[in-house]
Amino acid sequence: MNAQEEKTKAMLQWRFYTLEEINTELIKTYVLEAIENVKIGKEIKPNRIKKELIIPVEFASELSSNKELKKQFESLTNGKQREYADYISEAKRATTKLKRLEKIIPMIISGVGLHDKYKNC
Repeated sequence: MNAQEEKTKAMLQWRFYTLEEINTELIKTYVLEAIENVKIGKEIKPNRIKKELIIPVEFASELSSNKELKKQFESLTNGKQREYADYISEAKRATTKLKRLEKIIPMIISGVGLHDKYKNC
């Protein structure tokens, strides 16, 4: 087995390389235990660390002055909010940031994500 120490919480596979390694009674015991764990609702959930959403100054000022934009932005998922914030902050020049801001305002108001047109192709 190749589990990373301190990272892997559950192995969802069991590999056998020879027929001699297979112990049917042990496998049956594990399968029955797994079924019982599902029945009682035991589940190992991953530890997800949410990244902090950092909104650029230009975008924050636009959100504070445009109530409809702010309401629609807050209704978006965290991932979509991060896409828009990163899109603005990745621009180096102020003029580029403003152009990008002009581009995304109608998209946010209509409730779509920055990269939605590329998803589910």
